[in-house]
Amino acid sequence: MPKAQFLELIKFLNHYFSSESNKEKIELFIDKAVNENPWFTDSLVRNAMSAIGQQFFSVQVWQDFFSHYPKETKGFLQVGLVLPGNLPAIGLHDVLMVLASGQQANVKVSSQDKSMMQLYVSVIKEFDADIPIAFIDRLQGMDAVIATGSDFSSGYFSQYFSNIPHIIRKNRSSLAVLSGQESDQEFHGLAKDIFTYYGLGCRNVSTLAVPHDFDLIPLFDILSKEVWVLNHSKYSNNLQYYRTLYLLNQIEHYDLGNLIVTENEGLVSPIGVIYLFRYTDKETLHAWIDQREEKIQCKVGMNVDFGQSQQPALDDFADGINTYDFLVNLRNA
Repeated sequence: MPKAQFLELIKFLNHYFSSESNKEKIELFIDKAVNENPWFTDSLVRNAMSAIGQQFFSVQVWQDFFSHYPKETKGFLQVGLVLPGNLPAIGLHDVLMVLASGQQANVKVSSQDKSMMQLYVSVIKEFDADIPIAFIDRLQGMDAVIATGSDFSSGYFSQYFSNIPHIIRKNRSSLAVLSGQESDQEFHGLAKDIFTYYGLGCRNVSTLAVPHDFDLIPLFDILSKEVWVLNHSKYSNNLQYYRTLYLLNQIEHYDLGNLIVTENEGLVSPIGVIYLFRYTDKETLHAWIDQREEKIQCKVGMNVDFGQSQQPALDDFADGINTYDFLVNLRNA
């Protein structure tokens, strides 16, 4: 679709989701999403929708984006999208990028996130029924594919789509790098980076990198106040499981009541657990990060401010791969 029409679509979406007249339909899909995925609480879904509205439904933001990425598409192509389902409508960014690039979006949704994607696509179709977007069950006859999945499924995707242009995303997680000079305000921001969406997203901080002599008490005092996560049975059950596991196996850890903290050089911690890595100097820190760069989504305290990990800019592309540039240059691929 032409950029002018796409900007009109963004304007329509912004108005639609802020209008009281559409509240009944939106509430229906929120209820369906909550019943569809046991992790999708009402507040989690609304928080995700608010972030989507702020990040994706601003005409000015898209105009600025197009000014930095002025390339025009090489032709109208069929793009298949395999969307993740760990967060509500998390695949909408890919859908909008395909439409913004002038291509056809063929969407295969996750069983864990059908309802919210159905809501957004139905509203897009209300703007114009001829907008090139469709739900599909099988990715056949595609000119290109963007697929997001686990490390296991990514291997299958890479092999299956080896003959066409593709972006295949694997598991990633995020870390926070602390220096010991952080303020209480920054610690409160870090709490958001850790606990928002119960830690389900790749942009949730799952590892803390701290100096070897870092005083953990002020940080723990703030993190332990986020007791709202305990109201979710799945989070509480996961926390209790690892609390028992660490006690039985005599693994040293800190129990904050709402979070287990244990020293571990891994990146992907279980829900309810966060890993702690102590570094001796900046050289050691950067070497440790470099070894794990391909598994890191964002680095809070380095390239992302505390409290902002769940507020990515429009051009803050997953895995650092410029999706829009990939899409507009498909004819050259």
